[in-house]
Amino acid sequence: MPLFSYTALDKDGKTVRGTIDAENLQAASSALENIQLVPEEIHEQTLNENKDNSSKTIKSVPPQWQATPKIPVDDEVKSTKDELLSNDKGHRVYFHLLDTLRLYAGWLLVGYFTAYVLGLYKLTKPLSFDIPYVLAFLYSPLILSFTLACFLFLLATSIYKRIKGGTISGVVLTVLSVGVFVFYRANT
Repeated sequence: MPLFSYTALDKDGKTVRGTIDAENLQAASSALENIQLVPEEIHEQTLNENKDNSSKTIKSVPPQWQATPKIPVDDEVKSTKDELLSNDKGHRVYFHLLDTLRLYAGWLLVGYFTAYVLGLYKLTKPLSFDIPYVLAFLYSPLILSFTLACFLFLLATSIYKRIKGGTISGVVLTVLSVGVFVFYRANT
């Protein structure tokens, strides 16, 4: 693979120079972006540069960091550089805890509804296959409580995201959801 010399900005806005192994210019640029560097200049090393760097340790990106080649658009690179310089908190993208919990609750709700549908169908007609505990799952008050809790959580967080609420609206929605759940459990 050819060796490319680069000058890039790191997440602190400092200039970093180095070399990288890549198949082509686009792959080198993409690999730098994957390690959160914003390329300013990338070029394939010449023979003279190779001789100068042969005595130095060559910094290269491990293959698992290299992405599929992407043709960078100048506007994308510029906006990424601007975002990089303006964001002081770092550039690691994490999903918020709320989004992760919403995903989990959504899948739980789908599983519960599937079990309810199978149980209700088994009450009317025999299934051509046997799933143990389908009817027990259908009649379980604990599973019904979990289903209601998942539904209320998804409803409250959807409202919270829709209104783009702050702390006060989050607390109000939480209290309302917990109140509905406690009211249901007290009456069953």
